[in-house]
Amino acid sequence: MTPPREELVPGRSPGGERRVMGVILAGAFGGLVLLLILLVIRMQRPEPSSPEIIGEALAPAPDDDPVSMKVPPFSASFTDVARRAGVRHVQSSGALGERLLPETMGSGVAIGDLDGDGDQDLLFADYGGTPRLYRNDTSPDGPILLTDVTVGSGLEEITATTTAALGDIDGDGRLDVLLGRVGRDHLLRNDGEMTFLPREVLSDGWTTAAGFFDADGDLDADLLIASYVEWSPEIDRQVDFTLDGIGRAYGPPNGFSGTDLRLLINDGDGVFVDEAASRGLRIRRADRGVSVMKALGILLIDVERDGDIDILVANDTTPNRLFLNDGQGHFVEDAARLGVAFDLDGNATGAMGLDAARDPSTGELLVAVGNFANESSSLYRQRKGVGFRDESAVSGIGFSTRTPLTFGTLLLDLDLDGLPDLVQINGHIEPEISRVQKGQRYPQRAQVFRGFEEVGRFRNVDPGRLGDLAQPMVGRAAASADLDGDGDHDLVVTRLDDVPLVLRNDLDPHPGEVLSVEVRGRMANAGGEGARLDVLDAQGRSLWTGELTRTRSYLAQSQPILLLPVGGAAKPLTVRVTSPAGTVVTRTTDGGEPLIIDTE
Repeated sequence: MTPPREELVPGRSPGGERRVMGVILAGAFGGLVLLLILLVIRMQRPEPSSPEIIGEALAPAPDDDPVSMKVPPFSASFTDVARRAGVRHVQSSGALGERLLPETMGSGVAIGDLDGDGDQDLLFADYGGTPRLYRNDTSPDGPILLTDVTVGSGLEEITATTTAALGDIDGDGRLDVLLGRVGRDHLLRNDGEMTFLPREVLSDGWTTAAGFFDADGDLDADLLIASYVEWSPEIDRQVDFTLDGIGRAYGPPNGFSGTDLRLLINDGDGVFVDEAASRGLRIRRADRGVSVMKALGILLIDVERDGDIDILVANDTTPNRLFLNDGQGHFVEDAARLGVAFDLDGNATGAMGLDAARDPSTGELLVAVGNFANESSSLYRQRKGVGFRDESAVSGIGFSTRTPLTFGTLLLDLDLDGLPDLVQINGHIEPEISRVQKGQRYPQRAQVFRGFEEVGRFRNVDPGRLGDLAQPMVGRAAASADLDGDGDHDLVVTRLDDVPLVLRNDLDPHPGEVLSVEVRGRMANAGGEGARLDVLDAQGRSLWTGELTRTRSYLAQSQPILLLPVGGAAKPLTVRVTSPAGTVVTRTTDGGEPLIIDTE
């Protein structure tokens, strides 16, 4: 049976159809108007005025957040005094247009008392130029003053330097220098008066981190050197990384072979022999027998608290490594079992810089690792033993650190509230990255996460409170020291093809509110490296526990000093120092005067 034509179906009429069509057209018109209104509103939004990373990933907690309103504002702010202090040189990348990988990885800084006058001098590496040495001539209560004494220092002819390490190799009480290079490293002896004499030219490589410590328990300063990848200009051209298939670009170390650690054992007279292989520091892939390290950062710290120094290595795109010291200078790699090899998803990250702090109530370690762009920073926390778990997702840093590319990484109490804060120095490696990743920028803002409520919990600090630290930069190394002796942590940050930042902390604590402790010694303990420090209040409660170490962050050496707020602590305070030799020195103080403790 043929169905009736639609216009003859009972209950329908041409007028009804017109009314239905009118409703449909009216709805479509209304939707179009709404869409146009939304487009106009979006077009009227102001564009960002600086070439920094923007978006929710870097947004701090709003000021009216109920939790934020319970704590006072972050009180540390930073002023760049580099030029007025005397630091005006540019750390050069050496780039000539070929996009060779060392050009984008930056140059570092080492901070230490190189002339023995009690304040902290600055030594800058410079891959595209030559090192710069600055003597700290700051007077008490005066502005930071740094005098360039490079000429005549013995350092001014060394090229292609990436980093520096400080240590007393011969037991004369002076800090000697290793200059790490792309090429053969230079070991120089401190002759006093800010002059250095060549001691030894070491084997070839691309040194990215180095540190002096007592590896074998004989109290000499042994030397650990980490390298990035097996590199030469010819290999780099063969790898030929590109962003979009057209033209060379800076990229990750995929395509480059891995490297090995070097452990140079000091025979007591300042003569070094590489014993890394016989002491367990050379590890290989089981299937191919090749090197597996692509190291960018090392941390020398007593993970097990058994009295000897262990080695934690941040590797770029390969698993991080943790070498446990057996007390005789032999090491066992155990990062995967102990939980620091991979991220939460079980992947190796593009790890750059790293640092650690301890919870004074438990002694458990907190380790922060800055990672590549589009990877959250890692935050490993010891829980009831030696092993770690990655708590970045619950710590308050996970989401906010996912976008930036982080190099320099420090855990230190910037605002002197008793909790470690996390500092991350950011900047991409590829100037044209925004062409292929719209959410990325080459210059990026540094980030500070303030310690909140307990050790290992953080909240993002509004960049507006950070002063000059918040300016967009192509940041690389980060080191800390009390450059002006006022009791707070100042920062030195290196930038690619720019003048370094010398960031004065404007917190300016009142005298007597901060306990300052430095440890003096010789050889392995020069400057307090490896010393365990404990501070107790009058009731025996632990206010601070940990090790003093220079070797931390990325391409950096920091002043080994404790700056601890004690204004509300029950006095007198007990300060106990345990040296690498096992010597225990105890002092009692009310915190009013700086303590300098000699362990010799």
